[in-house]
Parts: sequence; structure tokens; C-alpha cells
Amino acid sequence: MRKGKAAAALPGHEVIYRILEEGNAPMGLADILRALGLPLHLKTALRASLHDMALAGVLARLPAGRLKAITGLPEIARATVTRLRADGAAYAHLTTAPDINLLLVAGLPDGTILLPGDDVLVRIRPYIAPHLRREGRPIRLLTQGSRQLPVCITALTAQPDGACIATLQPCDSRIDLPLQARLPSHIPQNPVWCVGCVALAELTPATRDTSATVQLVSNLGSPTAPGMAVTLSILTHALPSIFSKEAEQQAQQAATKPLEAELAHRRDLRALPLITIDDETAEDFDDAIWAERTDTGFHLIVAIADVASYVPAGSTLDREARLRGNSVYLPGHCLPMLPASLSAGACSLKEHQDRLCVYVEFNVSHTGTLVAGTLGRGIMRSAARLTYKQVQHHLDQSPAPPSAALPATLPPDLLPSLAATAAALQSAAIARGETQQEEYGPEPHTITFDAAGTPIAFTPRPLLAAHNLVARSMIAANSFAAQTLQQKGAPGLFRIHPEAGSKHTNRPSNARYALKPARHQGLALDTYTHFTSPIRRYADLVTHRALLATFSQTMQNPKAAAPLSISGPEGCETLHALTEHLHFTERRAASAAQMCQNRFAALYLSPACGTVLQAYVARTTRLGLSLTLTNTGTPSFLFRNAFADDSGMYDDSHPTRTPVPFGASLQKGDVLSVVLKATDPARGTLTLAVPPHAH
Repeated sequence: MRKGKAAAALPGHEVIYRILEEGNAPMGLADILRALGLPLHLKTALRASLHDMALAGVLARLPAGRLKAITGLPEIARATVTRLRADGAAYAHLTTAPDINLLLVAGLPDGTILLPGDDVLVRIRPYIAPHLRREGRPIRLLTQGSRQLPVCITALTAQPDGACIATLQPCDSRIDLPLQARLPSHIPQNPVWCVGCVALAELTPATRDTSATVQLVSNLGSPTAPGMAVTLSILTHALPSIFSKEAEQQAQQAATKPLEAELAHRRDLRALPLITIDDETAEDFDDAIWAERTDTGFHLIVAIADVASYVPAGSTLDREARLRGNSVYLPGHCLPMLPASLSAGACSLKEHQDRLCVYVEFNVSHTGTLVAGTLGRGIMRSAARLTYKQVQHHLDQSPAPPSAALPATLPPDLLPSLAATAAALQSAAIARGETQQEEYGPEPHTITFDAAGTPIAFTPRPLLAAHNLVARSMIAANSFAAQTLQQKGAPGLFRIHPEAGSKHTNRPSNARYALKPARHQGLALDTYTHFTSPIRRYADLVTHRALLATFSQTMQNPKAAAPLSISGPEGCETLHALTEHLHFTERRAASAAQMCQNRFAALYLSPACGTVLQAYVARTTRLGLSLTLTNTGTPSFLFRNAFADDSGMYDDSHPTRTPVPFGASLQKGDVLSVVLKATDPARGTLTLAVPPHAH
């Protein structure tokens, strides 16, 4: 059969992609042809079709590992830009496998400057060795983030023609590329622009006739101004901070929804003393818990805000929640996933107020095994809004201030029962090999601000037994929700955590979302999902919709949403796009929060320039030491050339070099003295040096 006839015998790219997407195991040429019901002599034609699909970026949407190695097929993948070097080269990670990092060895063909957050289609160079970073060449820009970015004016230089060149340093520490903007002659005399101020700049893309340019748009003020750290973190990460008028109206309308009509098909839990436990400043209460002791162990109920009842799938409100992906918590500031009328209002499980909920009820044995459980829709009334510190006082049976007193209406054995239930669940987790609690630990330091919004203290925040009390209940509820989805064969967003130390990276793997259940190594669970925070995480809302649709008949609720009813085009391609988007928003939120913390730390430490600080060694690299400052809990870096003897003490590519005595025995967790030379509040970076006596 001639090649043309062979190609004609194959179905279109859409059909081939559907076969690949729906498969569970890796597929090669023969596997695909068998699935299509076609003879094996069409391998050459199929390879050509797959080659075209790869170059078009279609195969990049498949989950990692779905295709077996096929000779002659280019490795094309989606990658998200993470950092821009001073020479213009960009670093990125694979969108479907965030643990795999790439160095993009060239720019885009049209000269567009890549920025962190941009998604590009890259052709990956062949894999060489485990200790070398993989490289790729950008082919096409898929999605482009905002081209407006905050910059700090570091110099103004007059030109012979009367104009002025402004030298700009991006306020985003992920961008080391220096920029310049040409200003009209009248602007240097205008006090709006001055050295040291922060400005908003806009990158104009290159065209066939012009090169890329940078234009200053507005002056944002001083990098040390109150609130600037939050403003810069929002701008550098392009965080959505304002809801549309339509979304606000939909939220306000939903918040006035009468609850009486819901009683007919919901279990009334209002007589049960469910309690919320959260931080002092929290307003979005997703979950409430209650437990009692039984002859065989414990009876535990976890009630979760029924956000699905207020946010219709596919509505403007839903689309904007999906765009955000999650609430973003910056020091002293919150960007909620839902408008305040829902996130801090009708959905929040506030004290003494009736609220719609989804509950998980199960029996826990004395050894922490989940014996039996049920899931349903209910209506509840929180009996008390407690804080972690308040609960800890009572768990410790230590003297507590009057403000920490428990409401007299709470059963005296409620907190001890919850603590005993958590202890049993933790014992079971240790027995099965749990190594982490994922997202449930507190932030390392809390920042205290004065009345003007200036940081005045960084306070370590240890993990309390009260945190663990809540975390164990949430992990149990999430695990039960995942098992239910799997048993019912319902589609959902599962949370998986691959084993660390893949062949592509030496770094620990990160937990991520997936459409099919797989083991969560950190929690040592075969299946897991996110279910307990639908006010602040879109993935949890998706899980609620899938579960409620699955149990709609049991709960006699014909109005339940369809499984995974997501705005936009239907199909598995949309679900894969959702998981990738949620990976992005999760990393974006974590990065924005950390960089905001770093900016506040740089501002707080400015008066300490010239003094000696203490830092923990977090990691050694070929360039130097990754450190964590003991007094702020924020990361920093000490470059190798800061040491007097630059003999490659941290350069593992030259094993024959002799390490210098100082630092030769440094290991992760060791404490090191460093001199703070300078701070940069705009970028949230510090310049460190080694004390003279350490050389």
C-alpha cells in the first residue's frame, strides 16, 4: 500500500488523541493501532501522524508517560517559564511534570521576551545525564501573562538628543534581566520619575519592523511605603484582585438564598455542637468538627461548607473562582477565591448561624482505622468559633486568659474526644509510613505590623497539637472522599504525590492534581483528594460537585450538579487543562506569599545592615548556600564567591578540588553566621557576606 493510501486509512488527529487520552497504560505504535482496530503495517503512517501532532503541540496535552518511546518522534512539551536570567535565557518546568526543570536555550522566533508564568511549547533536547539540567528550544508561545511589571528606577542618564534613558531593575526577583526605557526630554525634569522609585512598566512586543521596547506607565511610589510589599507581590504574579460586577452581583444574590427550602432533603445537624478551629484573623471557615467516644473507638463528623449550592457551575462567579484557583493569603492581606459576601459571609461556617454543609460521618477504631462512613448534605449551626491558641490552652490544661475561656454550652469532653480521635488517626498514619502532613502545617513565622502597616516583629509559629487535631480530621475526610469517588467510579480531581528521586531530578517531588487516583507518598495513602476547603480551593469545589452528583439519588436531591460540570468546552482535554491550571495557581499563590514575606523581611532587616545574623543551611549547590534566616524564617542565598578562598567548595562538578576548611563540614540544618550587607525591599532580597573571622 502506498504511503498516501496508508495515511488515508488512519483516522484524524482527534480520534488518535482520544485513544491516547482514554488509555491507562503507556501506548506505543502497535498499542494505538490495535485500539483503533487497524493493521500493524500502518506503523509508518501512524508515526508520521504522531510527528505532526507533536509539532502542533497536541501530544503535549497528554499526561506524562502516556506515550512509549517512539523512534523519530520529537519530544514536544508544554513548559511554564519560572525565571529569566541576566543574559535573557529562561528557566522553565514542564507543565504536566513540575518537578522537571528546563533551560530554554533560545528565545522565541519573533523576539518576544518571556516572563515568569508564560506557557510555551518547547522541543526538548535528548536526555543526557541525571546531574545535568534538561534543555529545550521554545517553538511557540501558548499563553502569555501580563506584560506590565513593576520596576525600580536605578539610574537616569541624559542623552545628546535631550532625551533620557532610565535603567530599570524588575521588582520580581525571578527576573534578572536589566531593562531600559527611553523617556521624552521633558520627563526627567518632572519629579514623577526619580532614582529609587518604583514604577509600572509595560513591555511592548517586537514586530517585523520594530524591536521590543519598555515604556513607563505610572509611578507606584517608594519601595518602603506601607502596603508596597503586598502591591508588588500582586503585580509580579498577576494575581486577580478585583471581581467583576456580575460576579459580585451573583454572589450577593446567592448569599440571600433562603435555607428553609433545603431542609426537606438535608439532615438537620443544628443540635450537634460542631465547632470551628482556626486562626484569630480568619473569616472563611470551611470546616467544623465534632467527635465523641464510643465502645469501639470514636464517632467523628466533619462538616464542610456547601459552596456548590451557592456557586452554579459555568456561571460568571464560577469562572472567576476557577481563574483564581485558590485564595491567596499574603501577610496581613487576603485575596479570596470567592467574593466576601460568600467567602466571609453565607458560605463561612460562622458561630451560631445556620449554614448549608456537606458532611462526612465515620467511626474510627481505637487504632485509628476508618471502620465505616457515610457522606451527605446537611444544615448545621456552629456551636463555637475557637482559635488554635485557645484550644491549645485547654489541651495543655494550662492557665488561660479570660479571652481563651470556652463557651459554657460546649460539652466538657468535646476537645478531649477530638484530641483522642486525632491521636488514634495519627498512630495509624505513622504505622502506614506517613512522612508529611502536606498543606496543613502552619507558616513558619507570623509578622506583626504597627498601625502604619510596617513590620515590627517576626514570630516563629510552631506546630501545635491543636493544629494536628484539625489536620487529622481533614486528612480523614479527604481520604474518605477519595475512596468514595474511586469506589463509585466517578471522575474527580485526585491529589497524588509521586515517589521522590525520579530519573529527571534529585529534588523531592511535589504533590499535584490528577484525573486518576494514585498513591500519595507523603501521606502514605493509596488514594487522596482535596475536599475540605471549597471556600478557598477550586479543586475542592470540583470534588464536591462530583461527589454530590454521585450521591444525588441517595440524598434525594434532584438539583445536584453533574459530575465535573466545568465551564468551558467539555471533554477530557478540558479536565487536563483544569489540572494544569490548578497546578499553576497553586504554585503562583505559594510563590506570591513567599515573596511578599521576603519583601517584609528585607524591610524589617534594613536597620540591621552591617550586623551579624544567624541562618540555617537549607541546601548546598554549585553556586553557594541556600539559607534560612533564624529571625525571620525567610530564605536567602550566600554565593560561593563570598568566601575568601573560591576553591569550589560547593561545586560538585569538580570533585578533585579540595574544600576549604570553613564550610567543609556544613550540612543541612547547621547554623551559620552571616553579615547582612544590604537589603532590597522592592525585590525582597538580601546581600550576605561571611564574617571576617570565618575566612
